[in-house]
Amino acid sequence: MKLKRQTWNNILILSVVVFFGLMLLPDYLRHQRQARATPEGVIALVESRSDVLSLRFSHLTLTRTLEGWQSDKPLVISPTELAQRWLGLTGTQVDDTTMQSLRPQLTSPRTLELTRRPDQEPIRITYYQQPQFWLMQNEHGQWLAVSVDSRYLFPLSKS
Repeated sequence: MKLKRQTWNNILILSVVVFFGLMLLPDYLRHQRQARATPEGVIALVESRSDVLSLRFSHLTLTRTLEGWQSDKPLVISPTELAQRWLGLTGTQVDDTTMQSLRPQLTSPRTLELTRRPDQEPIRITYYQQPQFWLMQNEHGQWLAVSVDSRYLFPLSKS
């Protein structure tokens, strides 16, 4: 059975379309998985986690090295685990009305500085600890309510 030239052209075109579909499939699946992992209305504190080279708190610094994350203070958990906790934080956006009502309670701001490549500006995250949640401003200036225990974010050892 001999195929016509037009049939071979159609087979070739279909093969190219299938090839490109297969090449794009992993990105599509990854995007779908991330969309399902983050519920509606939940915003990441840090979007570009892979670019972060260090996390600098007033009392602690975590630095990414070739071997993984390192800490300048003793921790109860590994520095890698702590860095992943902070870089994986998500919260719900706080609207302007709620922010105005919270402003009188926001008396002691703390800052986390995320350094990236030398040609990029560091990201500064301002955060406040409230009785029921943390109030954190992400890299886009959005205020997020993050509900985690303080020991989850600051597991410093007593030694």
